[in-house]
Amino acid sequence: MVSITGKVLRITPLRGAEAGADKNKKRVVDLIIADAFDYWRVSLWDDKIELADKLKEGDVVRIENARIAAEKRVHAGKYSNIIIIRDHTRIDALSQVKAQNLTVLAVARPERGRVCVAGINEDGEWIRPQGIYEADVFSASSSGTGTSTGTERFRNLCISKIYVDAWRGRHPRREDRFFIYGEGVKRELSEAEKRDFLARNVDASVDAVFKNGRSLGLIKPRILHVYEELATAMATDKDKEHETYIRFNFRDSNGRIYRRWSCRCNAFYQLWNDFKRQHRFSYSWRIHRYLRKNDTYLAIGLTYTDYGVERLEYGAYPMIVGVHVVKKG
Repeated sequence: MVSITGKVLRITPLRGAEAGADKNKKRVVDLIIADAFDYWRVSLWDDKIELADKLKEGDVVRIENARIAAEKRVHAGKYSNIIIIRDHTRIDALSQVKAQNLTVLAVARPERGRVCVAGINEDGEWIRPQGIYEADVFSASSSGTGTSTGTERFRNLCISKIYVDAWRGRHPRREDRFFIYGEGVKRELSEAEKRDFLARNVDASVDAVFKNGRSLGLIKPRILHVYEELATAMATDKDKEHETYIRFNFRDSNGRIYRRWSCRCNAFYQLWNDFKRQHRFSYSWRIHRYLRKNDTYLAIGLTYTDYGVERLEYGAYPMIVGVHVVKKG
């Protein structure tokens, strides 16, 4: 058993029976709490889940008799005691921990409440923080459907200050990190900085990314076709059976043609829908012209390895996770 005191940085959504999962699974809510030097991922079980409704980010709590479940992770159940400290105790959470400045190149559409975010840090390393939820990306004024009406905490070609740790999940990819906390967008790159950053970090080809052990990269292809299709024929989730998916056909710098790559870039879906509203009968042609007349870069990524399908070329399914368009220099 262990007792810890820290500031609540994040409260994850409810998982378990009431969240629509397996009725036999216990419900759980995770807190990310931290002091100046370290953090803990605290899972609230049993009657302690109700406490999550009383907590808010920034509260200071003391958790007594928590059970250590794994490194950096504890469970707080019926025998634990959780005290919200109301005496104005100040904790400068993570003030002694090194943060990373992430230039964001991917903010994917929400998928079951989670959002894939990826980018390049100040050391030139690709980073994919894991365990990011919609509330970690979009402000409280977001619609919750991937269309933000408030301030985004991660935005393409902006620098966000984040705290991450080693990812301890199964089958980690090289770029995977556990997301502890993000302080939000520090600044947006200028147009000149965007052009320079993209040109400096572009990869030679798709093969140059995925055949060298990486699962994230950036290419500058020739766009051949961009189109949308309904998910009806391939949907397994009834809630998504009429959802629209955008797909790309393109040729990379090696001259190889790739077809039907799924696009998951949230910002590009917003752009697509804007064109669709403004140009009802010609939006597809206009978008294609827009991508071709400017410099278009694609952030590409691999899903987790699908062990149920053999002979996948890259061992997993490739997709487009970010679309970046800048005026020709």
